[in-house]
Amino acid sequence: MLGLGRSPAHFDQEIASIENDAFRLRSGALRVVVRTSSLSYQNASPEQQARTVHGFRELLQAQTGPFQLYLRSRRKVPGDTAEPDPRQFPDKRNYLSALTRSFIATHLADTPVFERDTFVVLAPGQRHGLLRSWVFRFREKKSDQPEYVAVDSGVPLRDRARELIEHLRRMGITGRQLNDEELAALATELYLRPAPGPIRSGELQRAGSVEVSGRHYASFVVDRYPGEEVEPGWLLPLLSFKGEIHVGIHVVPLETDRMLALLRHKIRDLKADEMATAESGSVLTNTLGTLPDAVTVHQALARNEEKAFAVSFYATVGGADPADLRSQVEALQASCRRMMIRAVQPFFEMRNGLLSSWPLGLDLLGREQILHTSALATLLPWLQEDLADPEGHYWGYNKETGGLCVFDPFDETRFPNANIAVLAHSGAGKSYAAASVVLSGHTRGIGAILLDPEAEYGRMVRALEGTYLHLAAGSAHAINVLDPLFAGNAEDVPDQINDVLDLVALMCGKLDEVERAQLEAAVRQLIARPTPVPVLGDVFHLFQRAHPQSRVTTILGRWVSGDLGRLFSAPTNVDLAADIVGFNLRDLKEELIPPASLLLANWLWASLRRERRPRHLLIDEAGLLLEHEPIRRFLVRLARRIRKYGGSLILVSQNPGDFFETKDGAVLITNPSILLLGSQKHSEAAKLQKAFSLTDRQVAFLETAQRGDFLLLAGPNRLPVHIMAPPWMDELIVQSRGH
Repeated sequence: MLGLGRSPAHFDQEIASIENDAFRLRSGALRVVVRTSSLSYQNASPEQQARTVHGFRELLQAQTGPFQLYLRSRRKVPGDTAEPDPRQFPDKRNYLSALTRSFIATHLADTPVFERDTFVVLAPGQRHGLLRSWVFRFREKKSDQPEYVAVDSGVPLRDRARELIEHLRRMGITGRQLNDEELAALATELYLRPAPGPIRSGELQRAGSVEVSGRHYASFVVDRYPGEEVEPGWLLPLLSFKGEIHVGIHVVPLETDRMLALLRHKIRDLKADEMATAESGSVLTNTLGTLPDAVTVHQALARNEEKAFAVSFYATVGGADPADLRSQVEALQASCRRMMIRAVQPFFEMRNGLLSSWPLGLDLLGREQILHTSALATLLPWLQEDLADPEGHYWGYNKETGGLCVFDPFDETRFPNANIAVLAHSGAGKSYAAASVVLSGHTRGIGAILLDPEAEYGRMVRALEGTYLHLAAGSAHAINVLDPLFAGNAEDVPDQINDVLDLVALMCGKLDEVERAQLEAAVRQLIARPTPVPVLGDVFHLFQRAHPQSRVTTILGRWVSGDLGRLFSAPTNVDLAADIVGFNLRDLKEELIPPASLLLANWLWASLRRERRPRHLLIDEAGLLLEHEPIRRFLVRLARRIRKYGGSLILVSQNPGDFFETKDGAVLITNPSILLLGSQKHSEAAKLQKAFSLTDRQVAFLETAQRGDFLLLAGPNRLPVHIMAPPWMDELIVQSRGH
């Protein structure tokens, strides 16, 4: 148990202690807090938006007790902006990581970036002080005791938290119950957050504000919602507020039968008003417009399609001093006017307003309004996402919010695989973006293997003390497709045999069924021999003796002799021990690129299976290889299975349309969990729109994107980002490309 004692220099806290991963208030009640990820609802596809809203409705319908949605936005505090001293970092990778952190801190210092957090606070129902402004409506005439209308089935908070996290998962949102240490950190941030300059002791209340530890706060109560139909997402202007804001939405499920009784009385009164106005000849549009709504809600409640909730909505803004606070108050009021909601200040109750906005599950103002499920679902809080995790790959910044984009593609709780596709036309910066991903991973200890058809990564690989190998006819490097490494165990032998057959099929143009069967028999015979390790030339000689005049014998003989033989029919002499390895394929003749790429990719796949650790496997200009069916089949198999071995396949192409021309290509382009879509021609953008359910606005972004601008699709989130690499990354990439 963590105790939070009182201090004369700090706010009089409502939290008595933290125990068993829960707040214990001074009243003795417990509170469980679940931290959630966010969701880019505004940029999601219509289908994803519909699934999110449906999931949120299910979440609301499943609640068995009071809860609070808490949203917080505040400027991200920059770290140390000083450039690190390389002498303090014996490991170069750690030095590069420190350079990236310094670059991020400088960006945060120069550009106001606001981080947004969303929490759900679960509270047990209480028999007193609940629904103060509504309970009188349900009193029985025969008794002076009020009839309580709130629902609380007595489900333990811990069980409710597990159910809540499961509902969030179905919405594409991750949730996690805060432990004791995290709860203590949250309480400290709320109560003891330091402000610039001298800190005043304790609390100072005024009519329209309250000062806590030198920080000034003003609270508002939303007491009127828009007078027209709204859709989920209408809260975005408020939740994207450029300043410190705390939003507390308190929700209490109500008993349906009591709400039906209330609505029956309401409908009766509305009908009476309608009759009275009809007799007098006047028209009250509000009354006539409200009656059908009341009848509709009554019918929905009776059919159990909707539930009723008591909802209180509070917002609190913060400032460093009174002048700053006034500026924030004016900005919030202007935002509320644009949203057509009325937010009033609870004068002389600012302390209660602040506490009602904080994640304490305390509604001290009791300004409830009755909303049904459909209306409450429009208050969806997961609207905008920067994907700004504390740790992960650095991707750039969000063009809409200015926030940094940092997340880990290997996060299995968020993504089904770590595969990445980078698609953009020539000159849009796709290779630059792919290289920045590899370098970000390198600073985090993640290895990389690069297939480089244009020799664009050589200097970068050497600068990182990696290995850069030159594959060409007559070079000193060779890979043996029959090497035992390709078959790590008996289960992989069939795959190795298929790899040999696919390689020969590329060399010979194609293999018919008879040729494939004859060649398979020769390969099986050689693999069955333990020693010496055979090479492709041995397959040729064995096949030649059995079928001397065949087409395969004639063509294959060229590939196993001379310069080609030294590349394709020699013992393996390539070492992949370095953290980053590149293969220069530029000097390969066009006819050699497909078989060399397949041979190399098979070798890399075997290496990944042998040594399971996070690694990026980058294949640049992958679209050029798709016309070869064996390579397509292999890449599909690689994409589907690489996650099992801790790998990440990165495909880079300037012609996304090539992927949609074949079934295997379509599978390959839709497999990655993460896509970077850069500038596209209209025809290519239309294909991407159909494949990934892009909105018209997102298609317009792709058609007008500048160099370095990408639409990032990461799981359910879709963000417009700009690839802004730290200077050390930019220097490595640009110099490596020879610009």
